[in-house]
This record gives sequence, C-alpha cells and structure tokens, in this order.
Amino acid sequence: MTQTTPPEQGPIAMGAPGNPAVPPQGFTPVRPSGGGNAAVFTVGAVALGAEAVIAALVTVLYSLQLESHGGEGGLGWLFGTVFALVLLAVVSVVVGLAGSAMAVLPLVLLGRAVARRTGRRDSWQLTLAAVAVVAAALALLIGSCVLLAGFDGSGDLLVYPVLALGLLVVLAPAALCARAAGNPGQPGARWRVLGGVAVGGLGLFVVTLAVGVVAYGSGILTIYEPPRLAEADMVGTWTDGDGGSLRFEADGTVTAKGVHRYEATGERSGASDCTGTWQLTDNDSAPHELGIADCEGLSLGWDIGGTKEHPTVFTWIGEPDTGDRYILTRQR
Repeated sequence: MTQTTPPEQGPIAMGAPGNPAVPPQGFTPVRPSGGGNAAVFTVGAVALGAEAVIAALVTVLYSLQLESHGGEGGLGWLFGTVFALVLLAVVSVVVGLAGSAMAVLPLVLLGRAVARRTGRRDSWQLTLAAVAVVAAALALLIGSCVLLAGFDGSGDLLVYPVLALGLLVVLAPAALCARAAGNPGQPGARWRVLGGVAVGGLGLFVVTLAVGVVAYGSGILTIYEPPRLAEADMVGTWTDGDGGSLRFEADGTVTAKGVHRYEATGERSGASDCTGTWQLTDNDSAPHELGIADCEGLSLGWDIGGTKEHPTVFTWIGEPDTGDRYILTRQR
C-alpha cells in the first residue's frame, strides 16, 4: 500500500482567514505595541501641571484690577513673591500627578475599553467622548451637592453646564495628549509628544503673560489704585449697612453713630457714638489715609478704598493676614 504524503503547506499570509492570531489588514489594535500607561500618566501630569500654572497666571493678571490693599516693595514683598512662586510650583506638580492618576489615565483606559468592547478602533474621538460623559456625570454629582448644601439663587441650574464645560476644558486637552503618548505609532514618538506638551505649555504661558502686559500697558486694563478723594468728596454720610454710620461735615467735624468697635482678635466689642474731627492724609508716604481724632475707639487705622465712583472708608479687623475689613460706603 502506497502512503501518500500531503503536499507541503506554504506559510499562511498575513491577515488570512486561517490565521486568527494575526489581525486582519487595516485593523488597528486597541493598544498598539509600545504604548504604555507610564507614558499616558507622565504626559497627563505635565499637561495638567501646565494648565494649573497658566490658570494661576490668568488669575493673577485678572486680580490686578480688583480692589486690594497691601504693601509693595521691601523684603516682605520680595519674600512673599518668592514664596508664591515656590508654592505655585509645588501646587502645579501635585495637581499634575494627582489629576493624571485619578482622571487622565482612567479616561484614556476607559476610551480603550469602549473601543475593545464595541470592536471599534481606538481613536481620539472615543477618548473625547469618554471625557464628555465623565464631565457631565461629575457636573451632575457636584452640582447637586452644591445645591443641596444651600447655595441658592436665580441661576441655580447654571451650575450644571458651567461645571461640565469647566471639567471638559480642563480634562480634554490633557487626556488627548496623554492618549497620543500612549499610542505612539513609531519608536520615540511618545517623547516627541511629551516634548510638544512641555514646549506648548511654556509657549502658551509666555503668550498669556505677553497679552496681560500689553493689556495693562495700553490701558485696556488698569491696575487697581485706591481713589484719591478731595475733602469735598468726603462730605456726607457713610454707612455700614448694619446701623452704623459716619457723618463727615465740610467744617472738619465727624459724627459717629453705632460704628462698630473690634478687639485685636477680631471680635466685636461694642459701638461708638461720638463726635470728633477728620482729616485726609495727602502725602507720598500715605496718600489714602483718613484720620479721625477726638472720637473714642475710632482714632486709628482708617483708609480709603473702593473706586472713584463708589468710594469706601474701612479699617482692618483682627490679625493682618486675615484680610478682614469693616467697611462703610458713601450715601448721597
């Protein structure tokens, strides 16, 4: 009996139906080889850290036009500036690492999981959709907690879209950049993504700073300065909205009725009802101070605040670092 030898089988072509281990032609795996979670985490942390620094810069630039009363110059100002810069660096690192671990990496993995379960390609559209869904869910949860805590008003329902949009703006760029680093496509691409995120963040920081400098330098925005009031601007009644008032007369007399007094601890200690004299300080060392004499408990610590159109007089309450003030507003 003659034994028949089967013909030699050639290699199965890539993507052929008989080779299930090889993906069909044109299919992109959910997680390409070489894409790692470490790259996703690192790029996500850098992106969120850059966002935190830029957000802090925008906050500082915006706050320059708001009412503020503090010393400038000297060692105290220098140490405060250095401390603020160090604190900003620490906060940006913490925000980047924590945010990447708790939000960015899970969002990228969620996009991959959706792609795997639905048989779709892992794409940036799926990652963006995952970010949008999670942002909406978190906005619903956080917004409901805020409303239940008692923050009410006519614009209650706006908290939901505002929170959702804010979360989307923060998380979407970081998640998309992190996904790109986790799906490099070719060797070394993830480092190019990381470098691009770092350089892009630095460039956006410089552009934001330049825009702020131009805005303040051209007068579009103005740095806050207390109003320089003439004596005629002081004449009238200034009230605290709680029964206390100061009445300044053109002849230099002032009458206090129910003006609050405070201890050094910031505790209210009573009220003043007295008559004395007042004077505006007009010199280079203290151009905005108001002096009140011969009136018990009101002789020290008055300043001018507010704006030219809506001026205020105030005194500090308690410890200097609390920033608490007792404010009276001019009534005409």
